[in-house]
Amino acid sequence: MTKSDSSETTTVTPPQRLLDGIHSPADIKALREHDLPQLAQDVRDELIRVLSQTGGHLGPNLGVVELTIALHRVFNTPRDRFVMDVSHQGYVHKMFTGRLDRFHTMRQFGGLNGFLLRTESEHDCYGAGHAGTALSAALGMAVGRDLKGTDEHIVVIAGDAAFTNGISYEALNNVCQTKRFIVVLNDNEWSIAKNVGAIANYFNKIVTSEMYSHLHDKARQFVETIAGKYAVELAHKVEEGFKGLIVPSVFFEEFGLRYYGPIDGHDIPLLIRTFEFLKTQQEPVLLHILTKKGKGYEPAIKQPDKFHGLGKYKIESGETAPTPTPTYSEIIGKTLAKFADTNQKLVAITAAMPSGTGLSHFAKAHPERYFDVGITEEHAALFACGLATQGLTPFLAIYSTFFQRAYDMSIHDMAIQKLNVRLCMDRAGLSGDDGPTHHGLFDIGYL
Repeated sequence: MTKSDSSETTTVTPPQRLLDGIHSPADIKALREHDLPQLAQDVRDELIRVLSQTGGHLGPNLGVVELTIALHRVFNTPRDRFVMDVSHQGYVHKMFTGRLDRFHTMRQFGGLNGFLLRTESEHDCYGAGHAGTALSAALGMAVGRDLKGTDEHIVVIAGDAAFTNGISYEALNNVCQTKRFIVVLNDNEWSIAKNVGAIANYFNKIVTSEMYSHLHDKARQFVETIAGKYAVELAHKVEEGFKGLIVPSVFFEEFGLRYYGPIDGHDIPLLIRTFEFLKTQQEPVLLHILTKKGKGYEPAIKQPDKFHGLGKYKIESGETAPTPTPTYSEIIGKTLAKFADTNQKLVAITAAMPSGTGLSHFAKAHPERYFDVGITEEHAALFACGLATQGLTPFLAIYSTFFQRAYDMSIHDMAIQKLNVRLCMDRAGLSGDDGPTHHGLFDIGYL
């Protein structure tokens, strides 16, 4: 080597992210399977980086990275339909469907919507912003498909919190109207706050219970399909071992859904093989997956309620800028807690939004008089009515846009019966970040 040769510097080009090569779902199908975990890491890095500047639903999207990769690997949107409950977990789907170059505009003026939006992309088959809508809408799509005689797949992605919502059960009651229908129950034990009630406890029992005394023939076939070299690994990932992999759940099967799971929702090869199996089934099926909300980002794992949806934050620590003045929600929560010190009849109710409505302050001070009933606004309103008949003074704190669901109760039950229910209407007005599904514009009119 000459002297001049030795003085030359070599420029090393950093490896391109796999994510940068994803312009459509076809690009995910073209990757080698063993490269998919690297794609998942690229996606998580992008979520953490961009949302630190724009804010958004970080925790839910970190939890569905592998699930979204597997869905796009196996199915073909826009022909196949992904119906996401609430759809706040659709950011990864947006990255994979031609919107990566605009991802930095998430929830900004003129930018991408924080939820799925039919007018934004042909890959968004259904837009939503409230919980519990996916099963009914998807069932309508499936029945419509059958009536037309086409064969596309309809896949519902719903968190466990969606199953605390009454609309979901109304849909389950009619699921037998279709033959091919796939429901993914994404179980992370959280919606925004920790899930509550008997249904949440039921899902927990499924995960931790001993295997039932028998397996359905379909379940046996499923085991044989995905087992092989994955069986030993799976046995360690499911808490009760290999026998706990598939629990024939009477609960869902009585509604006409063949139940499979629970399985690891972060195992890409397992998810791919499972979906390949499920798409061959000629009956409604439910796949129960276990995921970790906020996976890959420690601050989001430690504070899942905060990182469900938030503003700008510091990537290193997850810190958010303190608000210069207290919010109306904080004032309501702290003031109600103070009033309750001297008024033993005062009770407070939230529909799965203790932090957002400020009632977390009340909950700490008076836990026995605080009620989180889950994402069930209609029940919350009627529950408050019942409390009022007993001489108590219920304060019902619900976001303006969500209280629209309890409109009938406000007239038929509260007003006509002249029941003493106090409404704390949170988030009235325009919701610039979340968009039209969260605008609280109609409360004055309908109340």
